[in-house]
Amino acid sequence: MNRLKNTSLLLVGNPNEKQYFEEHFRDVTLLEDNKNVLEYYQKNTFSTIFLDFDSKKSDAFEICRKIREHDHTTVMVLLAYTLSEKHLHKALPLHLSGCILRPLQRRQVKEVLSNINHELEYVSEDTIIFQDDYHFHSNQKILHTPRHEEIKLTKNELKLLILLVKAKDELVSEEMIEHAIWEDDSFELDCSGRLKNLLYNLRKKLPKNSISNNYKLGYRLIHL
Repeated sequence: MNRLKNTSLLLVGNPNEKQYFEEHFRDVTLLEDNKNVLEYYQKNTFSTIFLDFDSKKSDAFEICRKIREHDHTTVMVLLAYTLSEKHLHKALPLHLSGCILRPLQRRQVKEVLSNINHELEYVSEDTIIFQDDYHFHSNQKILHTPRHEEIKLTKNELKLLILLVKAKDELVSEEMIEHAIWEDDSFELDCSGRLKNLLYNLRKKLPKNSISNNYKLGYRLIHL
């Protein structure tokens, strides 16, 4: 499946490069330099970012580092005229998805885009999207705001969220939740008060109406 056609690209480049990549992505936002990348990244939802690499500056690497502090799924690629082995070693810890040399060469671009497509397929299987573009990465067990900021979850909030995610669209009974979270205590103690408090706190961290309940039947996660 070609996921690029459903993907927004933030491109630091020139109008010709924008026109070229518009053939592959759903939409392309063009910036002249790296200066405003973080601002656009925080205010918009981009699955993929192509940064301008200049060997005389370190801002591309610095931007990647800041994004990777809390976001391990956004795809990032460097566009460069030259890239030395020294710079490639610096890029390794940043988990970049490739480097495209300028001027663009169709074969090389095709290889990088193919890699990106595979990564997006993996991320889509791992990511639960809620209303208002909140998203939960089940493999990394991280909940993000639309601005890619991590929302801290307690151990039990995380357990509950994962349980509801695994249930997909099925209802999860109160008894099942209580046993999954409090284990043997749920057989000996009344955990209904704990559960209400846990649901209340988790709902505050998710968009409104993200957890629905049917009286006496259980709870279900509402997502896109």
